[in-house]
Formats: sequence, structure tokens, C-alpha cells
Amino acid sequence: MEPILQRLKQEERDLLMRYSEPVTFRKHANIFEEKNPANYLYFIAKGIIQVFKTVGPNRYLTIFTRGENDGIGEIGVFGGGSYSHTAQAMEGSELYALERGTAEKLLSENGGLSLHFLRWLAESLDASKAKLRDYIAFGSEGAVASFFVRYANMYGVVTPDGIRMTEPLVIQDISKHIAISRETVSRIVNKWKKQGVIGNDGKYFLLKDMTYFKRLLACDQCGVENCVL
Repeated sequence: MEPILQRLKQEERDLLMRYSEPVTFRKHANIFEEKNPANYLYFIAKGIIQVFKTVGPNRYLTIFTRGENDGIGEIGVFGGGSYSHTAQAMEGSELYALERGTAEKLLSENGGLSLHFLRWLAESLDASKAKLRDYIAFGSEGAVASFFVRYANMYGVVTPDGIRMTEPLVIQDISKHIAISRETVSRIVNKWKKQGVIGNDGKYFLLKDMTYFKRLLACDQCGVENCVL
């Protein structure tokens, strides 16, 4: 999905930055937490932010990850009085914070800017619903398959042997992302290895049969284009 700031004209970006304050967060620091008052909309200048929901003791479901030129906090700011998720910096990050009332004023006075935000928000909600569809409708295997497909869309390169990931990945990463135990994820991945649909060289995975995963997830019946984490 195209980051919000990349959708804007330079003068629109300048307008937002003029009223925003720079803030920094160390790795693993929370930008905001679930149930906090939704007082700020944030724009990411540098870093990667994970937005997740708590679903049980030490269990978290990642809703999405956002990077440079994108924003976070929109669901809380535009949807209610408090944030419905927690946002955490996955690395040292630099953001700009725009106060809620100011954001509402700027959007109400600028129709073009409002339209960009409306489209961005709609695409974000669509992508989130598609991810939850995979997790709920297709069980644990569907959740793991969905993670691999989305990870491949972000970090995969096509080779004669299949789609090879260019970024490292461990079972624990998948477990934390989809709120399924490490043991369950490991069992599913080992099953697929025996079936010959997936392989790995250390932390770098290879999807040998993408058709298998897309068939498992009924991807031909899904109209969402932003199939990423």
C-alpha cells in the first residue's frame, strides 16, 4: 500500500509538517498503547512501526507494519476517542506528531488532502480485513500461509526454484506476528517441508510452490491488492 505522505503534493506535505512536532523512539518503545486517548496522528520519517492488538497473556496479533513516509494512529484519531491498538518501534525511529484537533482542522479546510487520507484509510481497513479473513477462515495453517505469502510479496524474489526471501525470518517471528504458538507454527512449517512446498537455508525461506499457498487461502476470491504485512 502506498504510504500516505507519498500520495501528497509537496505543498500538502509541507502543510502537515508545519503543524507537526518531531519525536523520537528507541527500539521496542511504544508510541501509543491500546486504550490510550487518541490525541495524535503520527507520520514516520525513519524506522519501522508494528501496530498490534493484545489477544491474551503474552499473545499479540499484528494488524500491520508501517515504514518511512507512512502514518499510524489514524484508526484511533478518525474512529473514536482512544487507540484500539498498540504501536511499537521495531527499531530506533523518528516520527512527526500531529495533534488530533489540528489534523481535523487541516483536513476540513483542504478537500484534496482529505481525499488522500480517505483513500489511504479505506485501503488500510481493506488490507486489515483481508488479513483477518485469512486468519479466521482458514485456521492455523491459513494464518501461517498468509504470513508467508505477504512476506514474499514484500521481500521475495523469483528464482527457478521458487520465491526466495531476501530478509531473514525465524519461527518465533511468525508466531509473534499471528498470535499462534511457536510449536504450532513449527509443526506446520515442518509438514510443508516434508510435502516439498517450502524450504529454507538457515533463516532464509524458499516458497517452492506459491500456488499451494494461494489455493489454501482461496486467493482467487480475494479482491484486495495490498497483500502485505
